[in-house]
Amino acid sequence: MNKKWLLPLLIALTTVIAYHNCLHNEMFWDDDDFILKNRFIRDWQYFPRFFSDNLVAGSYLLSNYWRPVLLTVFAGAWHLWQTWLPGWHSLNIMFHALDGIVLYFLLNRLTGHRALGATVALIFVAHPVHNEAIVYVNSLGDPLATFFVLASLLLFVRFRQSGKAAVVSRNFWFSLLCFPMAVMSKETGFVLCALLPAMDIVLLQKDRSLWMRLRKSLATVWPFLIGAVTYVLLRATVLNFNNSFNFYPEKTDFSSDIGLRLLTFFKACTQYFGFLFFPYQLRVERQIPVAHSLFEWDVLLGAIGVGLMAVAIFKYWRRKPLVSFGCCWFFIAIAPASNVLVPINAVLYEHFLYVPMIGIVIAVLAVVLELVAAKGWQKPALGVLLAALIVFCGINIRRNLDWRTAVGFYEQLVQYAPSYRVINNLGMEYAETGNNEKAEFWYRKALAMDPANPVAYHNIAGTFNATGRVALAEEYFKKAIALDPTFIFSYRSLAELYYRTKNYREAQKYLKVLVEYDPTDQAVRQAYNDVSR
Repeated sequence: MNKKWLLPLLIALTTVIAYHNCLHNEMFWDDDDFILKNRFIRDWQYFPRFFSDNLVAGSYLLSNYWRPVLLTVFAGAWHLWQTWLPGWHSLNIMFHALDGIVLYFLLNRLTGHRALGATVALIFVAHPVHNEAIVYVNSLGDPLATFFVLASLLLFVRFRQSGKAAVVSRNFWFSLLCFPMAVMSKETGFVLCALLPAMDIVLLQKDRSLWMRLRKSLATVWPFLIGAVTYVLLRATVLNFNNSFNFYPEKTDFSSDIGLRLLTFFKACTQYFGFLFFPYQLRVERQIPVAHSLFEWDVLLGAIGVGLMAVAIFKYWRRKPLVSFGCCWFFIAIAPASNVLVPINAVLYEHFLYVPMIGIVIAVLAVVLELVAAKGWQKPALGVLLAALIVFCGINIRRNLDWRTAVGFYEQLVQYAPSYRVINNLGMEYAETGNNEKAEFWYRKALAMDPANPVAYHNIAGTFNATGRVALAEEYFKKAIALDPTFIFSYRSLAELYYRTKNYREAQKYLKVLVEYDPTDQAVRQAYNDVSR
């Protein structure tokens, strides 16, 4: 075997060790809407709608997400193995390993420092903060978009180092092609349009003034910037499914005050830094209160950390360009999840660090490895790295077990984050396993927390229906529709209920709505024709 592939093989092996025991984990939570209940991915006739509809339109839902490349991968996977769990989990593991390998080659090309590239890549694939992005099947968007981002950066470096003009360079054109592939995999792929010029200015252009570097970079990367503007315009118009630039349906202090969002970002950064250097108590759902003052301890600590990184960007761009670039990388990559510019559906998630953490690791290791080389500490440093990788892989292996079953996952999570979503989902999983008593218990809790939510009424109505309380089920399905006249799931449940009880007149009324909503649903159309005779 060619020696240059030994380190990439080690990166792939580390990934497999960290995630090998998740292959038979159940699929749940957003896996239902993204994959298991998504009719779009089960039939290629819907392929054109991958590009015109939101991500979960195939599950009769509305979201802000537009990810046609991700849907295409899901559809291909579904046609290969349908609900075979190891297939789905292997896909995430494979792309995570590929991300680590491409990252290694990128840093090796940029710096000529194999130890730096290998160390960053190994820490990246093994770090437990990425567990959610890999074990949670529908989170494939993170490693998939990152693959195109890193591939684009690597191809651009190859183009710059070749000395060819952009117009005749295949590497440049393939790098440009990766941009739409990244943003169509996940919205965060948009960061490529800023990461690429930052890399070009700070690392690829030597012995030039900042102004000259900026001019040369803009003269080359302008097609990426035009692509970015085009994407923003599309998301503001024909692809604006549910308010692309504000995930909050109603105005709140947080959504309307950029100052509060900035303070809350500082607060989140304190936790982010904690996850990276001390990955403990990792979990999906976190309830972080909005910050209101710079002098809250975690807000102030985060602000100091952010401030020091900002200073490093400008102080070290000539003397220690990797430190400067690493800090730039973090700010650019965290921007879509920061809430500062666009209020999104969460303040903090571990998977928000999937790309940003690379910048932190680059900046830290640029300093550490320089010190190691100066002091001759290579052997102790190698031992520390090996120990860290063992600990990281051990945490991942243990964390993978938390995702083993849906019921076990939610029972554990509800102790830390008893939100409506967690409580409702726990009820759904009990209902799925036929434990209607526990399902009803959790549904009632969910209903008490959010009595204006049609989903809460619909779900508990399903339990009433399953336990023979038909009149009560009918009442609660209708309450769900009263709260949201477009809530198609309760129309379907009422149609089934009336059809089963041979109340064909009422069944016809609800089936008609379903036929008008989705004329391609042949089963519904046939039922409607049957009751209309």
